[in-house]
Amino acid sequence: MSLSKLSHLKQKLASLADYNHYSRVHPLKSFPTNCFVKRDDELGFGISGSKLRKYLSLIPFLENCKIQEAVLIGGAYSNNVLGLTQLLIERSIKPTLFLLGNGTSKKIGNYLLTSLFVPSSSIHWVARENWSQVEILATKYITQKDTIIIPEGALISEALPGAITLPLDVIRNEENLGSSFNHIFIEAGSGLTAIATILTFAWLEKETCVHVLLLADEQATFISKLKIFQKHFEQLVSQNLAWKHIEMRFQLHVPTTAKSFGSVNKTILHEIKHIAKTEGFLTDPIYSAKLFMEARKIIKKQRLKGNSLIVHSGGSLTLMGFQSQLTDF
Repeated sequence: MSLSKLSHLKQKLASLADYNHYSRVHPLKSFPTNCFVKRDDELGFGISGSKLRKYLSLIPFLENCKIQEAVLIGGAYSNNVLGLTQLLIERSIKPTLFLLGNGTSKKIGNYLLTSLFVPSSSIHWVARENWSQVEILATKYITQKDTIIIPEGALISEALPGAITLPLDVIRNEENLGSSFNHIFIEAGSGLTAIATILTFAWLEKETCVHVLLLADEQATFISKLKIFQKHFEQLVSQNLAWKHIEMRFQLHVPTTAKSFGSVNKTILHEIKHIAKTEGFLTDPIYSAKLFMEARKIIKKQRLKGNSLIVHSGGSLTLMGFQSQLTDF
C-alpha cells in the first residue's frame, strides 16, 4: 500500500464536519475463523453509520454554498431521508421531502420518526408510476437559488469525500489490530460507500478484495455508477486511476433470498434473531441482515483465506417497522 498516497488523501479530507467517524472492529463468534465486524452501527442512534460518513462532506458543502433548503428524494422509510433531515434542521436548512408513494404509507419505522421532524406540508408524494420523473418534478418545485436537490441515498459527488472515511478508518483498524483484512464485505443500496471503498483501495494499491452485495441495482448499473464516481475521485486526488487497477479489487454479489429490494422473508427474520443471540448486536432486514447472511455463505463457498471484515452500516431503527413480524416469528 502506498503510504505517500494515504497521506495525500488524508490531507484532501481535512475540511470534513466534526461528526464522530471512527468505529471499532471485533471478532465474530458464529462465523468462520478470522472473521470480524466493523461497528459503524455504533456511530449514531438516529443516523446510520454509513450515512453519517456521507454527511461529513455533504453538510459543509451545503453550508459553504449558503443553502437554505434541501429537497431530499427517497422512500418513506429511507435511512438517508431520516438521517439527513436531522442534520439539516440542526444546521437551520429546511428539509423538503419528495417521497415515493401516495401519502397512505403507515406511520411506522423510519417514516414515523421522519414525520416527527418534517410537517406534512413539506412532504410531496410521488406515485410509483411517476417515480422515474421524480428529479424533474423536484426541479420544477425549486424557485430559489439557495435550494438544492439531493438524490436518493445522497448519491452525489459532494458526499464522496465523506464516504472515503470508511476505507481510511478500516486502515486505522488494521494498524490497531496489527493485521490486514484480505476481504471486506459491504452492502450497496445507492452504492456510494462501496464505490468509495473500491476506489480508495485501488488508488492506494491496497490488495484487499471488496465484496459488494447489490441490494438495489443490477451489476451493470453499479459498474456505471462506479465509473462515474471514478472521475470524481480522480478530480479529488488530482491523479488518474486506471480501470484495470479498479476491476481487480472487487466482486459483486446478489442475495440468494428475498432478492427484491426491500423484500423480507422468514429466513431474513431468523438471521436477525440468530445474530442478536449469538453476537449481541441488532441488524436490519433490508440491508445488514442480508449482508451478514450472504457474507457467511460466500466465505464458506469460496473458501476465503486470511481475515474477513463485514461492515455493519447501521440502520437498526428500521426494525421498528417490523415489530409484528419479529413478534410472530
